[in-house]
Amino acid sequence: MKRLTWLVGPPGAGKSTYAASLRDRVRVVELTDMLGPLVDTLKLRKGVLGANGCLVNAVRSVELQPDHRDLPPLLVVAGLVPEEALFPLSDDEEVLLLIPPRERWERQLATRSRTGGSSGQYDDFDYSRVWYARFEEWIVRGRPLRRIDVAHDEALIGKVVGQ
Repeated sequence: MKRLTWLVGPPGAGKSTYAASLRDRVRVVELTDMLGPLVDTLKLRKGVLGANGCLVNAVRSVELQPDHRDLPPLLVVAGLVPEEALFPLSDDEEVLLLIPPRERWERQLATRSRTGGSSGQYDDFDYSRVWYARFEEWIVRGRPLRRIDVAHDEALIGKVVGQ
């Protein structure tokens, strides 16, 4: 894992579950945790994508300081971020795209719990499908990323990390 790794993928793909499995080896932060106090109580949705783009810059500004080079790697569960905010990458960064096969992802998304997580579970299925297609386009266009999938555990579908 590089010094700064961005984990992206559509809602319900398993990003938080994947990140939880790495917490003993790397530092992990989720953009939804950073924005949660601002948007959760009012269930705000407008402006969140732009805010995620700003958070990408904020994390880079802090994490890529030369004085921080000796820190353990950082995995940022970025989820949905504007492509132009994420790319281009520095030599110290990488992007992991967690995008399960569409049929399985649709089932995971449809059966996930509506509560839990830092900001509840994302439930705008139409917007989620738009992002699934957008991430597929990133692959086709040859964005510098590594597509990953995780071992599928049927028992985890509908569960929230940490519960």
